[in-house]
Amino acid sequence: MSKGKEKVSNKQFRWLPLMHETMLRILAQEAHKGNKPSSTFKAGSFAVVAKEITAQFGVECHPSYVENRMRTLRTMWSTIQTIRKKSGFGWDDNLKMITCDPKTYQEEVMAHRKHAEFLNKKIDMYDELAIVVGKDTATGGFSKSYVDLEHEPHNADESAEYVADNVEEDVVEKGKTTVESSTTGSGISKSRKRKHSVSNADESVLTDLSDQLKEIAVALKEINRGPVDYTALYNEVMTMMADGYSEDMLATAFDHLCENEKTARGFLAKNARLRKLWLDSFLFTQL
Repeated sequence: MSKGKEKVSNKQFRWLPLMHETMLRILAQEAHKGNKPSSTFKAGSFAVVAKEITAQFGVECHPSYVENRMRTLRTMWSTIQTIRKKSGFGWDDNLKMITCDPKTYQEEVMAHRKHAEFLNKKIDMYDELAIVVGKDTATGGFSKSYVDLEHEPHNADESAEYVADNVEEDVVEKGKTTVESSTTGSGISKSRKRKHSVSNADESVLTDLSDQLKEIAVALKEINRGPVDYTALYNEVMTMMADGYSEDMLATAFDHLCENEKTARGFLAKNARLRKLWLDSFLFTQL
């Protein structure tokens, strides 16, 4: 072990958000290189991730830690796909976000509290997650590769323009008559109408999301008016054991929140990603 590297066991190893992103980015690249011939990666791919995390974050990461982390990623992916299949939920492919109205959101969170982190908010690195633990685009599970995902048109408007441009070029290359050129122009006009329709649909989705956010903000104000529910706070803090934090670490964080009411309210209002950022920052000050 190199000097300066903190040695920890698998159970003690904490996956920070940046470590999570590094792992997904590298494994997506490994899949594209052909190192995921089936539903699992070659052992060497986990070694590449472990080496990079060790170098970047100054803590010894063993390939077995990466392999164990894959279980968490598979659970995350399974949860996302389960929610997407449920009635009442939509999917915004541009934002990589599961959408739903306030009533559906409340019902889902009441039944499955942990699902809140996937609703009406962008799922970070969704494409990489799809490659790493989904039906891998790099092994033929999808019809597109990871590189294709990065270079394909990003929305329906660009797709319509691409189709229209190619129709026009095809007519010129084949020397069609002016009648056929006129037909092509009509096709382009229809494409523009479709583009206008898609734009209206996008505006409708944004309007719905704006209304949902306003309702959530009102709900948060109502929460802030009453006393802090420390039982609920304890439960929320302890759910983060699933992210690799030890019970002792979380108990320390809970005690701190109990002593600071404003901080506790802020913690409860944060989404899962922001809670992790706060916890990492707090634990760093305790070292």
